[in-house]
Amino acid sequence: MVARTRRWRSAVPILIAGVLVDADHFLDLFMNRQGAKIEWTILPLHAWEWVLTLLARHSATADGLAAGLAAHLALDQVNHAISHPLFYWISVRALYGFKARPPLVRPERYERGSKWMAEGPAGWF
Repeated sequence: MVARTRRWRSAVPILIAGVLVDADHFLDLFMNRQGAKIEWTILPLHAWEWVLTLLARHSATADGLAAGLAAHLALDQVNHAISHPLFYWISVRALYGFKARPPLVRPERYERGSKWMAEGPAGWF
């Protein structure tokens, strides 16, 4: 996109979608703090449905957002705690009740990777 327009401003939607999409982890943090263990995997912004919706808009900004989100989801798909190949479709997670258990995730790996949700912010750094 930057190569085509020669403006760095064109990269902003890609950066926004590629990085700020992780803000949805705060919803999971809130939901999982309600119980004694990591139980939920909602991640409302981590969804291929959003990529398709953005691409359907046919605008440069929407295309940039879709590209950033698609790159983010593709990298997240390599997560070894995820066991279902369609995990990053929100409709699939909804089908399984947004529960952090098989067949969506490998519980032992998911709990280890999500340990930060059980800790306070002081333990994050």
